[in-house]
Amino acid sequence: MRKMMNKVALKTGNVISRVKAVLKNERGDFYISDGVKIIIAVVLGALLLGALTTIFNTTVIPRITQEITELFGN
Repeated sequence: MRKMMNKVALKTGNVISRVKAVLKNERGDFYISDGVKIIIAVVLGALLLGALTTIFNTTVIPRITQEITELFGN
């Protein structure tokens, strides 16, 4: 029974060591995920900017132009 407990303790220690090594890993694997996050942010920003530009050009600016024209009676 004692041998089995020692084996379990040894395996647990090995697993803990491997987990610590993975967490301390600085090989650059996380740079890829950061790059993907940046690309997603740029794409979403461009989509948002395009949507806002379309809304302003089709709805807001014509309405303002109409109100100004009615106000000054051209």
